[in-house]
Amino acid sequence: MYLFVTALETALRITKGFTLIELMVTIAVLAIVAMMAAPSFGNIIKKQQLNTTAKDLAYLFGQARAQSAALRKQVTIKFTAGTNDATTLYWTSKYNHISLTSDTTDVVFEPIGLVTKRNKQINNPAFNPLLPENNTTNPKKIDQVVPLIFTLCSTRLATSKEINISKTGVIEKIEDKAGACS
Repeated sequence: MYLFVTALETALRITKGFTLIELMVTIAVLAIVAMMAAPSFGNIIKKQQLNTTAKDLAYLFGQARAQSAALRKQVTIKFTAGTNDATTLYWTSKYNHISLTSDTTDVVFEPIGLVTKRNKQINNPAFNPLLPENNTTNPKKIDQVVPLIFTLCSTRLATSKEINISKTGVIEKIEDKAGACS
């Protein structure tokens, strides 16, 4: 009996560790799995950056609305780089692969927190060059209302985020848009 127990202890002591070959095979399998998972981790990070950028922009709209009501002054959001002050807020994406692809006309919040209509001048399709230009009957340029929809596009993903703002200045929704960015 003693001999049997001693032989069993010796056998267990020998099989406690891994051989070098077993260790190398395990590391190789783990490396292959990691190589397959790495691209999806990159996409997850890019999607999270797009989500964060959309939330930052939505937060800026809320901040401008609250500030206009608190100060009882117009507050303007400009989509360029600049230094914020009490009545002008600037926004640009902090990621190189994310940009605002919708119209970048300034957004102005009235002293009561409402958004003014965004207008921009476009060429009048009904303008007749044979007649004299007249702002009432034959204008060369006309106002076009710009919707309060902002699209953030990532050049590295096949999705974008769209932020809709109501006329009262409240964020209505932030939604994913599939397909390539235009």
